[in-house]
Amino acid sequence: MKAKEDFQHSFRVRYSEVDSQGIVFNANYLNYLDVAITEYFRAKGISYSEFIERFQLDFHVVQSLIDYRNGAKFDDLLNVFLSPSYKSSKIYWSFQILCEGKKICSGMLTYITVSHVTKKIVSLPDEVSELLEFQKIQI
Repeated sequence: MKAKEDFQHSFRVRYSEVDSQGIVFNANYLNYLDVAITEYFRAKGISYSEFIERFQLDFHVVQSLIDYRNGAKFDDLLNVFLSPSYKSSKIYWSFQILCEGKKICSGMLTYITVSHVTKKIVSLPDEVSELLEFQKIQI
């Protein structure tokens, strides 16, 4: 289901996030992931805005793959599990969103590392990968 080392963030579905069928509108899952990733940074001891200021780096989404399995509903307690890895300038956020042990969706977000100053793609510095505990991979 989830790897032991995965980061977890939990929250309840709000009424404004469901569609006329009473199910979470699928685009909202990207918002859920964005919130969970922000909380991941916080759990590593740095807010995202502090990260940008300190390292002069930013991340841009270049791909999002989501495999939808079940629909979440208003007031469901959702658990987002994240497992980050990287290679050079790319960050890979493997994720699962579960509700009471049932898989709602899973997939991967791919970010690219960008200099906040020059707006050009740069490799992820070792200091950042160590701080954020990103697993280096070979692809």
